[in-house]
Amino acid sequence: MTRDIRTGELAETNEAVVELERLPQAIKHLSVDARRLIAASVSKNTLRGMRSDLRVYQRAGGQLPADDYDIANFLSAQSRLGKKPATLERYLNSLHMWHRYMNFPSPVKSMTVRSVMRGIRRVKGTRQKEAPALLLVDLHRLLDAIDHESLAGKRDSVMFALAFHGAFRRSEVVALYLEDIQWEPRGILVGLRRSKTNQHGEAETKPILRAPASAPYCPVRLLEAWLSASGLWRGAVFRSISLGGKLGAGRLGGNVFYQRLQIHLAAAGMADRGFSPHSFRAGFITEAHRQGKPDVAIKRISGHRDQRTFERYIRRTDEFEDHAGDFYPGVEEARV
Repeated sequence: MTRDIRTGELAETNEAVVELERLPQAIKHLSVDARRLIAASVSKNTLRGMRSDLRVYQRAGGQLPADDYDIANFLSAQSRLGKKPATLERYLNSLHMWHRYMNFPSPVKSMTVRSVMRGIRRVKGTRQKEAPALLLVDLHRLLDAIDHESLAGKRDSVMFALAFHGAFRRSEVVALYLEDIQWEPRGILVGLRRSKTNQHGEAETKPILRAPASAPYCPVRLLEAWLSASGLWRGAVFRSISLGGKLGAGRLGGNVFYQRLQIHLAAAGMADRGFSPHSFRAGFITEAHRQGKPDVAIKRISGHRDQRTFERYIRRTDEFEDHAGDFYPGVEEARV
């Protein structure tokens, strides 16, 4: 069976069907169509992450199916190795999914496992390290350090500019196809087939404005420059480039996005700032919030539905900014 070069959905379904071949005999009585529909309910990334987590568990000596003592001891040992509570929670979710799909009772929700996990949170805390916001001034500094005459430079420039101005996740940027872009006088409309919070393929569109001619870096003009130089007119927007300047057939991988970002951060003298691909998304939300844009307008771009999750993306670049205790606006206090 062949891969759909635009969506990769057939390959994803086949991979999931292979996973289902390992299910108990009772579930094997399902028809091929029924198995494929079950497979379609789980994303390729979810399957990949689940397999990776299960390998960690089994390499640590864990048995499948497991009981609550197996998992509790595994959590304790992994915590001693320095694993963060968020990582352990992910392991638990993967183990729970495996037991459910294999039609075994899941020990993950047992009192023993829950108590051990609660103890780990109390001892280690649950605060996660957040990617710092890459603000507009940081984006411009990053783009300044890129060679805009080279083909790879044109690709990377628009890739980073779109990641910021569209508040995209890394996986969403590399999954863009030209067929999903609608050109308008004021900018472009980018359609997302799926995202982290939209696994069912509901219509989701992000409008990207064309910046004024005086703006140093316009995401729409950068996209036009990349398409003109690459000659692309259909298929994946972002592709690999060989040393000879030949474009790859498939879309770029998320790991390449990360690697290219690190290279350009180093060239811009920003390697020590801790920026990651997620910094573009946090940067757009933080920048828009600082400039007084209403939450509903920002969420139209970011796609957030939950207000609490949305507010976590607003990074404080200055702890004294907009302080609730500033009762003397406009009054300069003498500095000691």
